[in-house]
Amino acid sequence: MPRLIALLTGITSRITTRLVLIVSVSILITATLGYVKLYEVTATNSSIRIDRAARAAVALFTEQLASEYVAVRDQDGRPEAIRLTVASTEGSLTFRDEHDALLKEIGSVNQGAANLFRLNPETRAFDRFATTFRKPDGSMPPPMSIGSGHPAYDNLINNRPHLGEVPVMGRMRLAYLTPIQATTGAVAGALAVDVGWVDDLVAAKTELRTQIIIAAIIIVLLAAAFSAFSMAAELKPLRVLAKYAEDLAAETPPGAVPYENRQDEIGALSQGLQRVVALQGKLANLAYTDDLTGLHNRGRYLNDLDIALRESLSGKRKWTLLHLDLDKFKQINDAYGQLAGDSVLKMVAWKITEIAGDGSRVAHLSADHFTLLIGDGSSAEQVSRLAEKLLTALHQPMQMNVGEVRVTASIGIVLLQHDANDADEAHRNAGLALRKAKETGDRAIFFSSELHDEFENNIRMERMLRVAIAEREIEIHFQPQINPSNNELTGVEALARWIHPADGPISPGLFIPIAEAGGQIIDLGTLVLDLACEQAAKWHAQSFDFKHISVNVSPIQLWQPNFVAIVKDALTRHNLSGQDICIEITEGVFVDQSEQRIQKVLSAIRELGVLLSLDDFGSGYSSLGYLNRLPFDQLKVDRSFVYDIDTDLRKQKVLRGILELGRGLGFNIVVEGAETSEEVAVINNMGCDAIQGFYFARPAPALLIPGVVNKIARSQPASEALTA
Repeated sequence: MPRLIALLTGITSRITTRLVLIVSVSILITATLGYVKLYEVTATNSSIRIDRAARAAVALFTEQLASEYVAVRDQDGRPEAIRLTVASTEGSLTFRDEHDALLKEIGSVNQGAANLFRLNPETRAFDRFATTFRKPDGSMPPPMSIGSGHPAYDNLINNRPHLGEVPVMGRMRLAYLTPIQATTGAVAGALAVDVGWVDDLVAAKTELRTQIIIAAIIIVLLAAAFSAFSMAAELKPLRVLAKYAEDLAAETPPGAVPYENRQDEIGALSQGLQRVVALQGKLANLAYTDDLTGLHNRGRYLNDLDIALRESLSGKRKWTLLHLDLDKFKQINDAYGQLAGDSVLKMVAWKITEIAGDGSRVAHLSADHFTLLIGDGSSAEQVSRLAEKLLTALHQPMQMNVGEVRVTASIGIVLLQHDANDADEAHRNAGLALRKAKETGDRAIFFSSELHDEFENNIRMERMLRVAIAEREIEIHFQPQINPSNNELTGVEALARWIHPADGPISPGLFIPIAEAGGQIIDLGTLVLDLACEQAAKWHAQSFDFKHISVNVSPIQLWQPNFVAIVKDALTRHNLSGQDICIEITEGVFVDQSEQRIQKVLSAIRELGVLLSLDDFGSGYSSLGYLNRLPFDQLKVDRSFVYDIDTDLRKQKVLRGILELGRGLGFNIVVEGAETSEEVAVINNMGCDAIQGFYFARPAPALLIPGVVNKIARSQPASEALTA
């Protein structure tokens, strides 16, 4: 007993006690700092992981279901909602096999679960209809709903995303729930993704805390002399991994994860970081790689272009940008389907990559647009030969499951060292050169200052046209439609004319394409319709029997929701009957529109009494089924069938077939473009209701039309003139 008391009160005991105290305090301080740092890193990584999981999920969802959904993101690219692009939610928010496959892919990429919910309009709860969760036997779990009281419900029902912990089967998961909106913007459902159980995400942190305490007690009890050294040695890997995690969060390439081969807690933490690094690599690949072709995507292209431009301007390296676009690629999709179109894009990507070589950077921007950055210092002549080689390679037929497919392409070329000061300008100039090349197609064009001047002139013309429409500087001329058998008037067509106060007359062939490209065709068409109705009212007051006025309407204008109301308003304001106006539309209205929608709009127009004419018949796409079912009154045969018809027997056979088809369907038939008496006579002998062309009259102001019509009526019909 005395020896024990002496041992406890001796110098050794006191020094040991003091050393143990110092070591204990040191261990406590060091462990606390390391634990806090690890907590911050773990929280940061969890936040980064769930944010990237949400981004990846929405990107995959809207990409694979692009025909039904589009993503709505904030200015930082974080998903705020997924919006339906189809009116009905029934098919889009009902379980389909592709939903199940897509959720599994999302869950695999994010290493977590994924769920789809549909808003129940009766209960106002979000009912789950697709999930990656499965029972132990592989069957689907029981139904579940997100209702009032659920952590995510208030955000979702108010059309806001939710990020946080949510209860699942008695435990908590770290999840991101993105609202799915109807086309109106109202909430209709939700896409939920998570990155695992919350306690699993912090398991390494909890385990490490326990180990630190145990190690500290053992170290203090066994050897106070080694405590400081041991703690420093043990905590060093944590500091290294914490620094590694910081670099990883800052997206600074930190190299290989250290301590990955250790079999202790440090190794477990290192392996966890390695999984985060792998996920980061997958997300980076998703962010910068085009899924269809495997080429660089638009984001990577813009980054490469910026680097190439800096090197070119500094003289370090000469780069050239080629912007390639397939000619009339949409026709391939329309004819063979999107899968065949995707196969063509993959083959085109392969051909470009093979010809461009390893040193080039090839990207697939969107649809049928590709870019190629060449940094080998090639001269303009060498680049031109490369472009021709690309065009020649694309001429080769592609053997597809649907048969042989042929494509051509157009290329715009920019020499970065000479033709651009920044990436935006380089891309814009390549687009200008590409636009010029596509005027004829199947060729490559280098950017030049003249192209820029032409673009600037178009911008100027667009501004002038906007003012002209607002100030009603646009006027209309009229061209008669004449019955060739007796030279009587059957109607007139209204044609837009623009006489600028400073620039004088501007051709419709110039300003109408600019109006279509600049989005002004709707206002222009509305103005022309109003001017035509105004003139019809004046002619009624003058007792001039103009029969009807035909007004051209573009497909863009026709598909405006208020178009029928605009026509009705114009008729009402000018006190006209519907039969005073004939709406002319081209075969372009049939493209990308359902027959049901076409039928609905055209029937609404006919209910106003307005006549309907199919313009430029035979020059584009038309379905005989459409002609038989849609309420057209008139067919206008395109002028391409008329030129030299008096000497071209093949054209005569084609035109005769068109006329017989039109008569068989009960249409009034107008033939456009007749310029000679011989052409008029041939057309008259085939039998048509009216001819519109320079032979009878050129377009003229409204004031001259009555006189022009009277002069035509008094003249001898062309058929009689030829036999006289």
